[in-house]
Amino acid sequence: MLLTQRSRSTADLRFFDPRSPIEQGHNRLPHWEQTGVACFVSFRLADSVPQELLYTWATERRAWLSRNPPPHTEEQEREHDELLTAKIDAWLDQGTGSCALRDRATRQALTDTLGRCEGSRYQSHAWVVMPNHVHLLFSPIAEHTIASLVRSWKGVSARQANLLNRHTGEFWMKDFYDRLIRDAAHFWRCARYIRRNPEKAKIAEDHFTLYEAPFMTEVLDQVRTGGTPAADLNEPQTRRQECRRSV
Repeated sequence: MLLTQRSRSTADLRFFDPRSPIEQGHNRLPHWEQTGVACFVSFRLADSVPQELLYTWATERRAWLSRNPPPHTEEQEREHDELLTAKIDAWLDQGTGSCALRDRATRQALTDTLGRCEGSRYQSHAWVVMPNHVHLLFSPIAEHTIASLVRSWKGVSARQANLLNRHTGEFWMKDFYDRLIRDAAHFWRCARYIRRNPEKAKIAEDHFTLYEAPFMTEVLDQVRTGGTPAADLNEPQTRRQECRRSV
């Protein structure tokens, strides 16, 4: 199924199917593609994490990968998140680097870019633009790929941001983190993470921009106010795991 109109529930979405063909790409990180499948993507500013911290982190990650060659089990992925990804998350939430996206005009340049081809190349479910990084939950449409969409978003927004700030050089960190969404429970974990990220990082209301599709807001508000959650939010406790975030 390919999306042709705005989704009204997770029943309208396509999730990762291990039995279907998978396209694999590599840059600094491995990337999987599966046509029309919902995905969670993160990318961050070029100066968002100090180089000395990144060097130490990269050394630790190489050592972990040498002990745990892919493909990884869900348990290995959880271990990777707890040992490695959590460090990047903590650094980002501390607001390291220039935090250029704290500026309203610079942030607006990115949000305008994210809305430019909405409904024709992709369908946005939720995203948050933080001072130094971005998280997105979306579904590519038709032949459009995660890699091509992220490349377009980063390229256009970087040019506009550099013009606004009279800056030259790299705006975004090379590459991006992505994960194909496995099922509805995984989808809602990522949606909740996106909504909670500003509060968790203690970001002022005028320093971030949050977007949610109408059906997302309805369900998440229902859960927040203590209403009866949708069935696909009631995953067993043993399967509860925070959405992996940006590396």
